[in-house]
Amino acid sequence: MNLYCVSDEDELLQYWKAALHTCKPLSFRTLSELPLENEAVVFISDTLLLNFPYEVIGLHANIRMMILSRVPDFEQAQRFLAHGAMGYGNAMMHEHHLHSAYKTLEDGNVWLYPDFITQLIAQVRDHNIHKEISLHRLDVLTPREREVALLLNKGKSHLEVSEEMGITVRTVKAHSASIYEKLFVKDRLALSLLLHS
Repeated sequence: MNLYCVSDEDELLQYWKAALHTCKPLSFRTLSELPLENEAVVFISDTLLLNFPYEVIGLHANIRMMILSRVPDFEQAQRFLAHGAMGYGNAMMHEHHLHSAYKTLEDGNVWLYPDFITQLIAQVRDHNIHKEISLHRLDVLTPREREVALLLNKGKSHLEVSEEMGITVRTVKAHSASIYEKLFVKDRLALSLLLHS
C-alpha cells in the first residue's frame, strides 16, 4: 500500500519522509496533486484542509487519511474523525508513533494519540453517566482482568493502573491484551463503548 505525505510545509514533508523512510513515502505539496488510487494511506497536514469542507475527507473511501497538526486539538480531531479521517495526531510526533499510525491505518483501523483515546473514553462515560455499566459482559474475565478492565474503563492509563494495582506496566499490558481478546474489542475505547452499550 502506498503512503503519501501531503503538506504545504517543506519542513514537515522532510520530517515525515525521514521518519517513514522504510515505508518509502511519496510527498506532495497540495491535495489536488494526490493520486486517487486504491488503498492508499495519506498523512496530511491539517492546514491544507482549513479551506475545504470537512466532507472532503470522506469522498474517497479507498484513501485512509491521517490528519496531522502542529497544534493538536481534541475537538478538531473529533470533527475530522466524524467526517471519515482514520487518524489524528501531532505533526511532529516521534518516529515510532508515525510508524504505529501508518501500520494501524494500513490494517484498516483508527489511530489516535493515547491522550485523545482517554478523553474519548471520558466522553463516553460522561454521556452514559446514568446508564449502568454492563458488568455481566466481564464474566469471561479473571478477577484480575476484571479489575484492570474497570480501571481502563475509568480512563486510567497503563501506568496509572500499574501504580494502583501494584503490578508492572508490562503485566497491565498483558492483562489488557487478554481482555481485548476475550471481549472481542480492539482497544480501551472499544472496551468503554462495550461496557456502556
